[in-house]
Amino acid sequence: MMEKFSRSFQLVKESFEVLKKDKEIMLFPVISAIFTVLLFISFLVPIFFLNFKPMPNEFNFSLSGNLYYIIFFIYYLLSYFIVIFFNTGLITCANIRLNGGDPTFSDGFNNARKHIGKIFVWALVSATVGLILRAISERSGTLGRIVIAVIGMAWSLLTFFVVPVMVLENTGVLESIKKSGSLFRKTWGENVIGQFSMGFVFAILGIIGIIPLVVSFFTGSVMIIFPVIALTIIYWVILGIVSASLDGIFVAALYNYANTGKIPSAYSPEVIRGAFQSKNAPGNF
Repeated sequence: MMEKFSRSFQLVKESFEVLKKDKEIMLFPVISAIFTVLLFISFLVPIFFLNFKPMPNEFNFSLSGNLYYIIFFIYYLLSYFIVIFFNTGLITCANIRLNGGDPTFSDGFNNARKHIGKIFVWALVSATVGLILRAISERSGTLGRIVIAVIGMAWSLLTFFVVPVMVLENTGVLESIKKSGSLFRKTWGENVIGQFSMGFVFAILGIIGIIPLVVSFFTGSVMIIFPVIALTIIYWVILGIVSASLDGIFVAALYNYANTGKIPSAYSPEVIRGAFQSKNAPGNF
């Protein structure tokens, strides 16, 4: 267990070395977050006023039934599109760097724009699956929700490589889903371990940020508490941006290894090989 945790920090460290060479990669999660927040506000504000602002009976409006799911689906679709679009740009730049190039922000953005139709179709598929699973989960008991959660996780893993396959190999959405599932089955285990490793490291860093917050509350001084709260929020935002950037870089590295069998030069062989396990490895889920 300690060996896996040590490899987690090594993965983050080596991914960070890639990020240091192309800091502009962080613009993708920043812009994605800004558009996602604006999208959320654009849906939240009208819904709030329509549901709670006193209106004449003939104009009374309430989100229920099919209308709720229609609006929720549109929000799902647009939010998926935003995230996938900018994630495409990030993965494009990371792939260029991992293969010896020197990417710019425009390289990633232009490639995402070039595949905007496919990105929209993939967002449509993702939103549809997400909404269906959510609807079934809301109508299920505890056991049903657990089953739906497992199905959702399986779907996420099998479609893990859809974006890099789709935009780096210029394939259609259906073909990309098939190729992603094939790569996952061929290299079973690496996606789960790799993503958990990244998440574990940043979870620890996030928890560390709570410590000064707790200490400030013990002082009882408003002059100390509010600045610390502000700094903690800024710290978490920076962590989120760096985490998303490293995640995109690592996805590109995983894709290159799963697709070609070659370890990107930015990563040490023992780290990448340690992150990948064969189907029949002892103790592998």
